[in-house]
Amino acid sequence: MKNIQLLQLPILTSNQPRIIRVLLPTGYESSNQKYPVLYMHDGQNLFEDETSYAGHSWGIDETLKDLNLDQMIVVGIDNSELRLFEYSPWKSVPEVKKITAIDTGGLGDVYADFVVNQVKPYIDQTYRTLADYEHTMIAGSSMGAYISTYIGVKYPNIFSVIGVFSLASWFNEPDFLNFLESADIDSDQRYFISIGKKESSDESNPSFNEIYLNNSRNLKRLLESKNVSDIFYIETDDRHNELAWRRVFKDFVLWINKKV
Repeated sequence: MKNIQLLQLPILTSNQPRIIRVLLPTGYESSNQKYPVLYMHDGQNLFEDETSYAGHSWGIDETLKDLNLDQMIVVGIDNSELRLFEYSPWKSVPEVKKITAIDTGGLGDVYADFVVNQVKPYIDQTYRTLADYEHTMIAGSSMGAYISTYIGVKYPNIFSVIGVFSLASWFNEPDFLNFLESADIDSDQRYFISIGKKESSDESNPSFNEIYLNNSRNLKRLLESKNVSDIFYIETDDRHNELAWRRVFKDFVLWINKKV
């Protein structure tokens, strides 16, 4: 049985409190142990198929238990109708407006502050966490990967591991790369980057798959230029969905624990 607790915290971008889903490790209640913490976005899609908009979750609880590596706390921060605003510090490039019909992006700094200065302190006060840099991680998929990378780089003393699944930096890659190039990236940080060769199913834009691939390849090259040495990079045959991220999450967990 999944040990998931639901919390609500206020966030400046909305009048509604944000739901936070906390997956606790097996045996949490009966031990005095402290645990590493993985912070993730799109919380509805992480743990239960019933709450996922796609009908399939990442199956994180099942994966951790199958690997016998479930001794970590996973914090899933729900998204909202403001997802495309909160997951980017910059406005989108004009090409994105053709898809969304409105300008999006620009609230990423507010969201990043929420994660670092509201969610993390609350989790550390409420649960038995290993709150230090070495045991604090952040990850996400698509735009969640975009904002995870930004938060990890902006707060280099907070997160030691950044999980980047199917990076959608095409949302505004010029500003994203400029930020990374000018940032003092911690070379000790660890980056897991996975990207599918069939990310897009949009047959009207056959170049979209290559755009996705180049987003991740550009990130890898830039991190290497910053002397980040612990980069796990993988290109799979997957599409852009939760079932794909469920499969690759296994590699991520094994890599975190240095079993691959």
